Amino acid sequence: MEIEIFTLADFAQDNHSKLTVVGTFDSIQSKQFPAVHASCSIATRLRFSSKETGDHDFKLRLIDADGKEIIQPVQGKISVSNPANGQFGSVNIVVNFNQLKFEKPGRYSFELYIDDDWKSGLPLQLSQAK
Repeated sequence: MEIEIFTLADFAQDNHSKLTVVGTFDSIQSKQFPAVHASCSIATRLRFSSKETGDHDFKLRLIDADGKEIIQPVQGKISVSNPANGQFGSVNIVVNFNQLKFEKPGRYSFELYIDDDWKSGLPLQLSQAK
Protein backbone atom coordinates (compact mmCIF):
# COMPACT_ATOMS: atom_id res chain seq x y z
CA MET A 1 0.00 0.00 0.00
CA GLU A 2 1.19 3.49 -0.85
CA ILE A 3 -0.15 6.80 0.40
CA GLU A 4 -0.64 9.15 -2.52
CA ILE A 5 -2.42 11.91 -0.58
CA PHE A 6 -2.84 12.48 3.14
CA THR A 7 -3.74 16.10 3.88
CA LEU A 8 -5.81 18.39 6.05
CA ALA A 9 -8.04 20.73 4.07
CA ASP A 10 -10.86 23.22 4.32
CA PHE A 11 -13.00 20.89 2.21
CA ALA A 12 -12.68 17.44 0.64
CA GLN A 13 -15.06 15.19 -1.23
CA ASP A 14 -14.95 11.78 -2.93
CA ASN A 15 -17.15 11.85 -6.02
CA HIS A 16 -17.17 8.48 -7.77
CA SER A 17 -13.47 7.83 -6.99
CA LYS A 18 -12.42 11.37 -7.95
CA LEU A 19 -10.97 13.18 -4.96
CA THR A 20 -11.59 16.92 -4.62
CA VAL A 21 -9.40 18.77 -2.11
CA VAL A 22 -9.65 22.52 -1.44
CA GLY A 23 -7.45 24.62 0.82
CA THR A 24 -4.82 22.39 2.42
CA PHE A 25 -3.21 23.69 5.61
CA ASP A 26 -1.06 22.62 8.54
CA SER A 27 -1.46 25.43 11.06
CA ILE A 28 -4.23 27.35 12.81
CA GLN A 29 -4.00 30.58 14.75
CA SER A 30 -6.53 31.52 17.38
CA LYS A 31 -6.92 34.61 19.56
CA GLN A 32 -8.13 32.50 22.47
CA PHE A 33 -7.94 28.98 23.84
CA PRO A 34 -9.70 26.68 24.03
CA ALA A 35 -10.13 27.19 20.29
CA VAL A 36 -12.83 25.69 18.11
CA HIS A 37 -12.21 25.13 14.40
CA ALA A 38 -15.56 25.23 12.59
CA SER A 39 -14.92 22.62 9.90
CA CYS A 40 -12.17 20.79 8.07
CA SER A 41 -11.54 17.54 6.24
CA ILE A 42 -8.89 14.85 6.07
CA ALA A 43 -8.41 13.67 2.50
CA THR A 44 -6.58 10.41 1.85
CA ARG A 45 -5.87 8.55 -1.37
CA LEU A 46 -4.34 5.09 -1.01
CA ARG A 47 -2.95 2.88 -3.77
CA PHE A 48 -3.04 -0.90 -3.30
CA SER A 49 -1.32 -3.54 -5.40
CA SER A 50 -3.26 -6.42 -6.90
CA LYS A 51 -1.92 -8.63 -4.06
CA GLU A 52 -3.69 -6.42 -1.50
CA THR A 53 -7.27 -6.80 -2.72
CA GLY A 54 -9.94 -7.39 -0.12
CA ASP A 55 -11.17 -5.63 2.98
CA HIS A 56 -8.95 -3.48 5.17
CA ASP A 57 -9.61 -1.62 8.41
CA PHE A 58 -8.62 2.01 8.80
CA LYS A 59 -8.38 4.24 11.84
CA LEU A 60 -7.73 7.97 12.06
CA ARG A 61 -6.66 9.47 15.39
CA LEU A 62 -6.20 13.10 16.41
CA ILE A 63 -3.70 13.41 19.26
CA ASP A 64 -1.93 16.21 21.11
CA ALA A 65 1.83 16.47 21.74
CA ASP A 66 1.51 14.13 24.74
CA GLY A 67 -0.24 11.43 22.68
CA LYS A 68 -3.64 12.10 24.27
CA GLU A 69 -6.59 11.55 21.94
CA ILE A 70 -8.53 14.76 21.27
CA ILE A 71 -11.53 13.01 19.74
CA GLN A 72 -12.75 9.45 19.47
CA PRO A 73 -10.81 7.68 16.69
CA VAL A 74 -12.62 7.48 13.36
CA GLN A 75 -12.72 3.87 12.22
CA GLY A 76 -14.06 2.08 9.20
CA LYS A 77 -13.53 -0.49 6.50
CA ILE A 78 -12.34 -0.03 2.95
CA SER A 79 -12.69 -2.58 0.20
CA VAL A 80 -10.03 -2.91 -2.46
CA SER A 81 -11.40 -4.49 -5.62
CA ASN A 82 -9.41 -6.51 -8.08
CA PRO A 83 -7.96 -3.73 -10.22
CA ALA A 84 -9.29 -3.42 -13.76
CA ASN A 85 -5.80 -2.75 -15.07
CA GLY A 86 -4.38 -5.73 -13.17
CA GLN A 87 -1.78 -3.52 -11.51
CA PHE A 88 -3.27 -1.45 -8.70
CA GLY A 89 -6.43 -0.10 -7.14
CA SER A 90 -7.00 3.26 -5.48
CA VAL A 91 -9.25 4.07 -2.54
CA ASN A 92 -10.19 7.52 -1.25
CA ILE A 93 -11.04 8.19 2.39
CA VAL A 94 -12.58 11.53 3.32
CA VAL A 95 -13.38 12.37 6.93
CA ASN A 96 -15.16 15.64 7.68
CA PHE A 97 -14.90 17.28 11.09
CA ASN A 98 -17.06 19.98 12.63
CA GLN A 99 -16.37 22.00 15.77
CA LEU A 100 -12.94 20.52 16.59
CA LYS A 101 -11.91 21.81 19.99
CA PHE A 102 -8.27 22.42 20.91
CA GLU A 103 -7.60 23.16 24.58
CA LYS A 104 -4.20 24.81 24.16
CA PRO A 105 -1.62 25.93 21.60
CA GLY A 106 0.90 23.32 20.46
CA ARG A 107 1.49 20.53 18.03
CA TYR A 108 -1.26 18.08 17.22
CA SER A 109 -1.19 15.16 14.82
CA PHE A 110 -3.61 13.16 12.73
CA GLU A 111 -2.43 9.55 12.60
CA LEU A 112 -3.45 7.05 9.94
CA TYR A 113 -3.57 3.32 10.67
CA ILE A 114 -4.35 0.59 8.15
CA ASP A 115 -5.07 -2.88 9.56
CA ASP A 116 -3.83 -1.63 12.97
CA ASP A 117 -0.45 -0.62 11.50
CA TRP A 118 0.63 3.03 11.78
CA LYS A 119 1.14 4.37 8.25
CA SER A 120 1.60 8.14 8.56
CA GLY A 121 1.23 11.18 10.77
CA LEU A 122 0.04 14.59 9.68
CA PRO A 123 1.13 17.50 11.92
CA LEU A 124 -1.10 20.43 12.83
CA GLN A 125 0.35 23.43 14.69
CA LEU A 126 -1.99 25.55 16.84
CA SER A 127 -0.66 28.95 17.88
CA GLN A 128 -1.82 32.05 19.70
CA ALA A 129 -2.67 34.94 17.33
CA LYS A 130 -1.23 38.29 18.33
